[in-house]
Amino acid sequence: MVRQLGLPRMSTVEEMCAAVAERTGRPVELVPRRMRVGEPSGFVERRADVDVVYVEEETSGLHRAHIICHELAHLLCGHLAEPPAEDEETGHVELSTIDPDMLRLVLGRSHYDEAAEEEAEILGAELTRVLVLAPGAGTTSQLAPALEHRKGQHV
Repeated sequence: MVRQLGLPRMSTVEEMCAAVAERTGRPVELVPRRMRVGEPSGFVERRADVDVVYVEEETSGLHRAHIICHELAHLLCGHLAEPPAEDEETGHVELSTIDPDMLRLVLGRSHYDEAAEEEAEILGAELTRVLVLAPGAGTTSQLAPALEHRKGQHV
């Protein structure tokens, strides 16, 4: 599946998102955000017109790339349910006491089974392998982001 995307060996996350969007026929939008305690470090929200990949903003570049690739793998593997059409009547329920972001998280993501998570983890790792993860070349420059603290400080 990675070869079928036709990406050059040293691609960026943005190029990866564009290739996945072309493959799935749906735009992919990346949204960095601060995840709350108990939330996953990344998730996908399938909207009627776009797939939105939310990713933890306070982590290393390597971890962020891995999260994004894992979520893109869910899209490539077809693990998400199709969204309602834009003109489809979905009803309206007022839930003023529930945080809209948390509601979207719970309702927007399928609870994948272990096989789907394993599939996304394996494909996500393969997608990550074709990315440029740090400036420069060589193992040291690619490992440097993994040694950063969540606040961007080296340990």
